Amino acid sequence: MKKLNPTVKFGTILALALLVSFQNNVLLNTVLAVLFLLLVSYYLPVKKLLLLSVFLTLAAAGVFFTGLIFYRDNQHGTTNISSLQYAIGLASRIYCFGFTGSLFAATTSMTAFIYSLQQQLHLPAIFAYGLMAAFHMAPMIPHEYRNTINSLRSRGITNNYFSIKIVTPLLVKTIRWSELLATAMTSRGFSSDETRTYSQHYVINWPDWLFCAGLLGLGLLLTIFHGDNLFK
Repeated sequence: MKKLNPTVKFGTILALALLVSFQNNVLLNTVLAVLFLLLVSYYLPVKKLLLLSVFLTLAAAGVFFTGLIFYRDNQHGTTNISSLQYAIGLASRIYCFGFTGSLFAATTSMTAFIYSLQQQLHLPAIFAYGLMAAFHMAPMIPHEYRNTINSLRSRGITNNYFSIKIVTPLLVKTIRWSELLATAMTSRGFSSDETRTYSQHYVINWPDWLFCAGLLGLGLLLTIFHGDNLFK
């Protein structure tokens, strides 16, 4: 999975997510969730896999009862097989989306994904490096958030965690970071109009096409099978 082209991998997973989103197909959701769970379990440690499963289960339980109550209210307060199928279909989507997204995150680095978008989809360099900069700055925000809280506490000021007195310094710092980064890139001669070279080239090979065709074919096959059952 790590050797697959990041753009093809992302496009395939996105297409599967759209296919799942526009239908209430429990069989499709279950097959994809189990398949990607097996793949994710190979790349994630057991602790992270269990933590991911717990969060997905909590989210799925909430969606299940929400869908069940919503469907029951529209059916004049009656709970039947259709309402259970509707709720199970919504809940199974959570596992499907969670495991597919986790597999992409576990097998693809942000740098490789950005470079692949530049080479395969011709993403402009100014957007590519902006995304990369934002990704690398994100881990700094929690550290600055804690520093801001400690700084206010040292002055005898206590606020809740979403106070404007805490959020405002963070916004100012992020703006300052972006200005410094833009200045640094300009001073080093960065230009979005110039032709750039890459230390690593990403190409689309036959395993990428096999991965894309196999998963999309499986998704379409289960969609057609589900549609045939609906009309019986």
